[in-house]
Amino acid sequence: MVLLQKDLFNSPYSGVFCASNDLLTLIPPGIPKDDMEAISEALGTNVEVITIGGSSVLGTLIAMNNKGILVSNLITSLELDKLEKVTSDLELNVGVLSERSNAIGNNFLLNDAGGFCNERLSKTSKVEAERIFEIEIKSQSLNGMDTLGMIGCVNSKGGLCHPEISDIEKEIMEKVLEVPVMEGTVNFGMPLVGAGIISTSKGAICGRQSTGVELGRVEEALKLF
Repeated sequence: MVLLQKDLFNSPYSGVFCASNDLLTLIPPGIPKDDMEAISEALGTNVEVITIGGSSVLGTLIAMNNKGILVSNLITSLELDKLEKVTSDLELNVGVLSERSNAIGNNFLLNDAGGFCNERLSKTSKVEAERIFEIEIKSQSLNGMDTLGMIGCVNSKGGLCHPEISDIEKEIMEKVLEVPVMEGTVNFGMPLVGAGIISTSKGAICGRQSTGVELGRVEEALKLF
């Protein structure tokens, strides 16, 4: 188990730029080869370079679990072809969500047990997401926010969430995701932990500004030991 501190593009918000499950990590072009190798080793996954709509903010535009990948409708046909090729041997469902709220990574917080989605998503989109991820998804904001992918970071063993979430919402998260959830911050007090962490069940990456106390909390919450 590895918790790696690394800034991407001189930014501590690794969760904005990358998306991962336990099999595959998608990263944007421009990350040095040695950093790519370090990311692969820390997360225990294969790493593939891709863009969505020409953009490098993959964590904002992609949602993933170990069953499937859902991407923004900003994706081009060439980008979708590449994504389908790199996932062809992984038995992952791949889908494109046609929504006005097309920051797909922000619209979902999920693992292999269950998940949450933005309350503004249409019923059709929710049903499609449930098909792709092979889980039940609950439409609900958390801490008064619908950017759920920024509220928390979860894997198959645990979760870290915004420090101001209510006890009732925390209990709901634990019931839906079927993992224990802890409150915390990263990057010297930043509460939107989903934007600051990439995690799998084997490891995680967060920014260099994160303190020792924050790193310990990430390790404990995500069971990285």
